[in-house]
Amino acid sequence: MFRTSASRVALLKNSKLDRSRFNSSNSSSTALQFKVVLDNQTLYVGKPLAEALGWTPQAGVDGVKLSLHGWDPTFFTITRAGTDSEWLARGTVESGQNPDVQTVLDHLKER
Repeated sequence: MFRTSASRVALLKNSKLDRSRFNSSNSSSTALQFKVVLDNQTLYVGKPLAEALGWTPQAGVDGVKLSLHGWDPTFFTITRAGTDSEWLARGTVESGQNPDVQTVLDHLKER
């Protein structure tokens, strides 16, 4: 797909929100998997993933603003900036830093 010398290949799981919960026109409840290539701090994606994140031919070189949120060590999201998906991801990351949420998650891991 892409030629790069020292590339690291990653799988990006793109799950979107359910339309019934958020009235966002670009939401769906279907989870999709895409192959992406990371090289020199650049993530190369195919057209289907670009379109899933909101890119259109009309966006062209202006592109689409994305947002990266993370909760070390296991939860990282890339969402279209300003969408319901971004707010959900951001809220999840912020909740993960709450000690009460951590206690519940630790309890669930033990089950």
